[in-house]
Amino acid sequence: MIFLDSNMWCYYFDRRLPEHEYVREPIREIIKTEEIACNTIIIMEVAHYLVRHFPAKTARKKIECFVNLRNMKIVDFNKQIMMEALENLIEHAYTYGLGGRDATVIATLKSLHIKKILSHDNIFKRLATKLAIEVIDPIPTKLK
Repeated sequence: MIFLDSNMWCYYFDRRLPEHEYVREPIREIIKTEEIACNTIIIMEVAHYLVRHFPAKTARKKIECFVNLRNMKIVDFNKQIMMEALENLIEHAYTYGLGGRDATVIATLKSLHIKKILSHDNIFKRLATKLAIEVIDPIPTKLK
């Protein structure tokens, strides 16, 4: 199972972005071959991006495609995940600069025992060793 961060989904759904060409094929391959994890916070973040950057009809179509992926497990942001996210935030915000949304991602990774994340976010790279996770970023350094 692999967790796909919101930035990867935004790059995937918006072909106008320079990152799109680097994530398109890796995400297509993941959709075809792996079980994907996401949480409701990420769903809302991606939906918000799509609504802000596309006409309503297009945004709705992309959102429906996204949330109805047959191999994606969507984890509810419940009290248990929230409490774990708060612990992550307190533990890693001061030293590593972890934010609230990324704390929910880490809580989801822990709850499902996921060890792989596709993300362009440096916080996960900084925490990879500490969290014993593999961070996959298909975007070349020159775009960062």
